[in-house]
Amino acid sequence: MDSNDPGTAAPPVPEQARFCARCDGPVGRGRSGRPGPERGTCPWCGAPYDVRPDLPAGTELTGRAGRYRVRAPMTRGARGWSYTATRRGDDALMVLGRLDGSEGPAAGELAVRETEVLLALDVPGLVRARDVVAAEGRGGRVRLLVLDHVTGESLEARRPCAPGEALDAVLGAVGPLAALHAHGLLHADLNPSNLLTGPDGITLIDLGSVRRTGDLHSDVWATTGFVAPEIRPGGTGPSVASEVYALGRTLAVLLADFDHQRNHAMRLPDPAGVPVLRDDPDLLALLVRATDPDPARRHHGVEAFAADARRVRARYPVRPAARPGDTGVGVAGHRAPDPEDDPTRLPRDPRATPGARRARRADGADRGDSARDARGATIP
Repeated sequence: MDSNDPGTAAPPVPEQARFCARCDGPVGRGRSGRPGPERGTCPWCGAPYDVRPDLPAGTELTGRAGRYRVRAPMTRGARGWSYTATRRGDDALMVLGRLDGSEGPAAGELAVRETEVLLALDVPGLVRARDVVAAEGRGGRVRLLVLDHVTGESLEARRPCAPGEALDAVLGAVGPLAALHAHGLLHADLNPSNLLTGPDGITLIDLGSVRRTGDLHSDVWATTGFVAPEIRPGGTGPSVASEVYALGRTLAVLLADFDHQRNHAMRLPDPAGVPVLRDDPDLLALLVRATDPDPARRHHGVEAFAADARRVRARYPVRPAARPGDTGVGVAGHRAPDPEDDPTRLPRDPRATPGARRARRADGADRGDSARDARGATIP
């Protein structure tokens, strides 16, 4: 199979990644050595669940800009399944990402307005949205955003990075983020898995969580470890300041392989145990300001963050261009699916769920590996 080809087989949905779309409770779990069912009834709220793909291969979909044939399920995140597809006429490989429906981050007119803005954007470094299609899913009619397939390697697969490379990566995300902000939108799920490095540099992908600035009503979808404190229930909600926070967290996670989704989900590791931070007080100061628990003390925008980051970057040697990746899939790096990478929907009221979902992680600590920084030094 071509290394750029994401394949045609549907990946399995691990049991630990199965949750009820209504109450967020765990579903489909095995017992006594028997595998859990892929469909059934939630034991917490009684809602039906089904983690199988909605659309079979070969499904024909028609949008305003063209026609598409579903090629295969690709990954299942908290919002539902995404798919690879081919565009009729030129057989271009595309990606279909779910926009709304019972598991979507927004619905109705809200998502429509956001989508119209996305379709009009052509910004270097931002995955291009080409069309919107509708399909009959298992739970009703759903809308899917048609995205370009992007060739590249997820930065999640490259961490920890040298300081220069890590700074270049987050600086590469600033332009696309600033463009979204200028159009009144937030990406709302910035993390290393949503940054690809490839022949054209850094590309910001996964537009499924995009929301309007000032939207305080739609469900929030984000990845544990990159969620600003004010996004939690009772807080002020997502904003440009929370995007700055996610930039700072992304930089920290690229620099050091620490437990960023559990023990350090809301704080940086002790710099005394991370040589790359211990030895560069300006780099540490950049991270501390960007991830301050108080939004008012962070950089006032992603461009202000970038200005400080460039000053820090200037002290590190310029490295050769990043090696082109050849494994991108458009909405995620093409590595083995990891249930811990899926965005988590944050409940509006934690009392409405059968229990707060435990932090998810993609840092590999469960493999038994020691945490380490960009120099390979072990983090206590």
